[in-house]
Amino acid sequence: MSLISTNTLPLNRYGSLEQIVKLIKDCGFDAYDFTMYGIAALESFIDKDNYASLAKDFRKYADSIGIVCNQSHSFFPTIKLGNEEWNEKGMFYTRRAIEVAGILGAKYCVVHPCNDMSAEQNAGTYNALKQTAKDSGVKIALENMWNWNAEEDHAIRAACSDEVDFNKHLDVLSDDGVFVACLDIGHAEMKGLNTSAVKMIKSLGSRLKCIHLHDNDRHHDSHRLPFTYGIDFEPIIDALAEIKYDGDITFEADWYPAGFPTALYPQAMRLMREVGDYFRREIEKRK
Repeated sequence: MSLISTNTLPLNRYGSLEQIVKLIKDCGFDAYDFTMYGIAALESFIDKDNYASLAKDFRKYADSIGIVCNQSHSFFPTIKLGNEEWNEKGMFYTRRAIEVAGILGAKYCVVHPCNDMSAEQNAGTYNALKQTAKDSGVKIALENMWNWNAEEDHAIRAACSDEVDFNKHLDVLSDDGVFVACLDIGHAEMKGLNTSAVKMIKSLGSRLKCIHLHDNDRHHDSHRLPFTYGIDFEPIIDALAEIKYDGDITFEADWYPAGFPTALYPQAMRLMREVGDYFRREIEKRK
């Protein structure tokens, strides 16, 4: 059965990482998505010489309260076009993030492509990370990205931003099971990208192994709770059922819990979990 999870980043105001995963567990989630581009995660794990032992200790804590790490976000951005100083640091931290994902038990680690690189250029980055992923027992998930045209006030194409380019990014990588797709539902629905979540789900098919679930106004990258903004999720659920999606339901609705006082986080998170249960139940019912 698919797990219901949410990412740790928007809960940083709540307390320590231990308190965050305890909150996620207490609110009924099956798993957590460990976010390693937030300051808390960077300082607590991948920026420390003893990152591996810290990750092992954190895994023991999560195991002790009965919650698993189903996927993770790597360091971001991994690569900046033409910035070699940044890229050296980005690759260093990304390798560590993949290792930490493996220690925590994550099946997938999302490594964002460089927005401004072609599929062939991004393949160089991904192939350089492949052995680390294999050694860590983790699959690398690519995600659909976006750029912004401030003058015209809408998103414009970026790496993997539509179904054609996303599949091309996967096509040029070696077909040995290391690389998969993580579809960001909200990104796919942004104005200017000339695609939709439904199109991308159907085109990616069996390559789609995980999702980032959130809502927006179909214009901006709002990261809100599904059914509270502008996306019509019923056709999306139908599309996931059509491809027999059996991956997890992972939220990236960052601005939903973060908009509440911390005292109300538990109530807000419980509603999010109920929304996740609706998605899981409906996908299975419609298959």
